[in-house]
Amino acid sequence: MLYLLIMNKAAIIIAISMLASRVLGIFREMLLARAAGVSTEKNALDLAFMIPDILNHIVSTGFLSIIFIPIFTGYLVQKKEEAAWRFFSNILNTLGLFLLFLIIPSFIWMRELIELFTVADISPELLERATYFGRLILPAQLFIFAGTFLVAVQHTRKQFLIPSLTGVIYNAAIIVGGVLFSDFGLEGFAWGVPIGAFVGFFVLQILGAYRGKIQYFFYINPKHPDIIRYLKMMFPMSLGVGSMFALEFVIRSFGGHFGSSGISSLNYAYRIMYTLVAVFGFSVGVASYPDMARLVKENHIDELNKKIWKSISRMFCILIPTVVAVWALSFPAVRILFERGAFTRETTEAISEILRWYLPVSLGLCLQAVLVRSFYAAEKMWTPTLLNTGIFALTIPAYLFLGPVLGIKSVPIVGASGAIAQVIAMIVLWAKNNGTNGMKEALSNIGRAVVSLALMIIVAIFLDSFSSDFIRSTSLLTLISYSIIVGVFLFTLTLVIQKSLGSSDAKDILNELLGKVLRKLHLKKNTI
Repeated sequence: MLYLLIMNKAAIIIAISMLASRVLGIFREMLLARAAGVSTEKNALDLAFMIPDILNHIVSTGFLSIIFIPIFTGYLVQKKEEAAWRFFSNILNTLGLFLLFLIIPSFIWMRELIELFTVADISPELLERATYFGRLILPAQLFIFAGTFLVAVQHTRKQFLIPSLTGVIYNAAIIVGGVLFSDFGLEGFAWGVPIGAFVGFFVLQILGAYRGKIQYFFYINPKHPDIIRYLKMMFPMSLGVGSMFALEFVIRSFGGHFGSSGISSLNYAYRIMYTLVAVFGFSVGVASYPDMARLVKENHIDELNKKIWKSISRMFCILIPTVVAVWALSFPAVRILFERGAFTRETTEAISEILRWYLPVSLGLCLQAVLVRSFYAAEKMWTPTLLNTGIFALTIPAYLFLGPVLGIKSVPIVGASGAIAQVIAMIVLWAKNNGTNGMKEALSNIGRAVVSLALMIIVAIFLDSFSSDFIRSTSLLTLISYSIIVGVFLFTLTLVIQKSLGSSDAKDILNELLGKVLRKLHLKKNTI
């Protein structure tokens, strides 16, 4: 019970920080659009991120902590504290030195590299500005790299607050830089990248790691068995990331078949949908991952299964009401966030429709975010990679076949089908190799949540037809108020339906929520 309480608090912290970071990211894009639109300066800034992103992929920065935590935790479980810190220092120094050897020539030959990786011919002016911006942005990769390991160390110590601030500070620094130095074009935004990375990923995380009693040794041994083991684990994950990048490229290319607005419409809808994945899936996955790794090392597989399925079950119980609310309020959400300037009512209508078709994708991706970490905790890196690659291979003919029939809706439909297929495959493989302890009750609660979703979509369709004229004609302020009231109502009603269907998760969550409300009102807590 204590574990669940700790996990929930950690997940809430991470969820709030991810939401804040994504909100700031959207605000950042709005400021950039206002400052430069689609000008040469904006294109140069976008182009400048190409080389840093490639280097990020080479060292798999996004997955460094996922690989690091199981190995580091293994030392701690064996009570080998000094060996754990030597491994931390060794991997940090070895990969850091490798990254530095890539960054220095990239800085020197930035212009040539941008020319090399750019397919289309670009003007000398664009190339010059992209080179300048690229050199400003590039050093941020070192701070992000170091910060990733410092965050991982804190996660093993169940410290989540300071690590959760990285994205918030990073985006805030870019925004502040752009606003304060608006007279210098987009240079302020570019300078904000290394400054935000330095403060958010490096300085702040050093302070957090110091609280966790970090130990650092100037120790480099690239031939150490655990370094070799680390690199072997990194290889399949890099391939998996590569297939994800390829899939995004395919989606972007496929969107181009549906007119000039096809790509941007898909991107806007995907961005809103992926916020749900970040807030729910990633928060639960990141918060529970250190405990998964520890339980694997302690060979407590039955307990691990209980934790995994309880985490998934509770996440899904909350996710379904949120999906219902977003589905019902898809038009108001898009209108509130984006409809201004060149973003027309017609565009809002199109994106809100695509968003509704994208929402099933969020269900699959959220489940993925937790399930995939169970394989990573067990150091089974190849399983998610092969599944992801297989789904990617099936995706292309599915798009080609369904595109002419379903139009642009085929993109989210195929995406949802692929995500759900991958989830089912991971559930089967995990259960086959690790047992089913805790799975039956979790799947029963998930089934009740899906039934509540189906029932509430009917309610949402009725509400949509009833309020259609109102939400399209009312003022923005009134629309925001309406969205809050309706969103809370639909969210609560969906939870109540889950509880009435027998969901233990919904009952627990509603009792917790009611208890908090009654305590705020200084009333005696009652259960429902």
